Amino acid sequence: MDKKLRVSVRTLVEFVLRQGDIQMGFMSGSRMVEGIYAHQYLQKERGTDYQPEVTLRTMVHQDGFSLEIHGRADGMFRNESGIVIEEIKSTSLDLDLIDESYNHLHWAQAQCYAYIVAKQEELAQVQVQLTYIQLETHELKEFRKSFCREELEFFFRDLVDRYCVWANRLLSWTEQRNKSISRLEFPYPTYRKGQRELVVAVYKTIREGNKLYAQAPTGIGKTLGTIFPALKALLVGQEPPIFYLTAKTITRTVAERSLFMLQQQGLSLKRVTLTAKDKVCFCPEGECTPENCSYAKGYYDRLGPALEDIFQSDIWNREQIENYARSYSICPFEFSLELTNWADLVICDYNYVFDPRVFLKRFFLEGGDYTFLIDEAHNLVERAREMFSAELNKEEFLHLKNLVEDEEPVLGKRLQTVNK
Repeated sequence: MDKKLRVSVRTLVEFVLRQGDIQMGFMSGSRMVEGIYAHQYLQKERGTDYQPEVTLRTMVHQDGFSLEIHGRADGMFRNESGIVIEEIKSTSLDLDLIDESYNHLHWAQAQCYAYIVAKQEELAQVQVQLTYIQLETHELKEFRKSFCREELEFFFRDLVDRYCVWANRLLSWTEQRNKSISRLEFPYPTYRKGQRELVVAVYKTIREGNKLYAQAPTGIGKTLGTIFPALKALLVGQEPPIFYLTAKTITRTVAERSLFMLQQQGLSLKRVTLTAKDKVCFCPEGECTPENCSYAKGYYDRLGPALEDIFQSDIWNREQIENYARSYSICPFEFSLELTNWADLVICDYNYVFDPRVFLKRFFLEGGDYTFLIDEAHNLVERAREMFSAELNKEEFLHLKNLVEDEEPVLGKRLQTVNK
């Protein structure tokens, strides 16, 4: 029977075609929420015949395994010439700085969706529209190209062929990981009181796709009691990575120790621990741009070799990531985020899942059936207040009013109102 592997269109395109510098204009950050709203605004403006968020997938059989490629096109509609696939990109940049060739990855992603549609609908030709929407003004800049099915197929197959070298390595690793998990036994001869019940409940909850709230006294072994069954669930088709979410560094360390103990007993597992950007940044005084940071400049040109190298190890913690990042002169924070794509388990703060400003869009924008192990979940209430709250400094508004009120009296008046 063929081995199976899944990859998103975004991951496929980025893995094969990325090059050059880290570009902040289209990265996740404080403008993520505005970007989502901009997408939704434009999709509503397109009218009733417009299909937003079209889920697409195709299966490719190659080299003894099956590769499922999936994704979600921002929009699809018909005109007099046939079907149009639209890819929407929001940006804070001035649209005058963007031309048709601004980012080849944007075209590539849309071309993959176009190929899947052409294949499924047996179309001879598909149009691709790349639309940029300016976040502040909602101004649009649109580019459109027509592709015949043969062009799209050639492009798509070339991407797949180049990715399959890496895919074979992933499949070999997955087989090794699963064999180790199948042999893995609970690391202690007996369970603590209530611990076995917790293990069974967690496993059943994951298998059934439900939610479990567990309250247990200190010392019962909750960390191991949740990680162990989550690992076993990977054997029955649960999608990796597992996310172990914490609010404090100390509980993150407990999770790392539990996993290290299992790895010492034969578990093969690639795990990454995410550390806050301000703690790992090699250029804390400068902006994260190619002009100001050498680790951002040419980042993607050096990422491939770094990824190949670190994949030979299984524990990707702060020390490991920083060492490899320095060796290859790449940004350690972006490198850690990249590693989440290839990890079996991710240890991170709550905000990488729940905070709309910094959540891992590579996983959660397109959905996914992931396992979340949320340590000390009672802390989520206060943390959620912080994530969805903002502070305004009155002095800054007053200073701005004083600067502009002579030349812009209307704006000055509105700023005065805010300052009250």
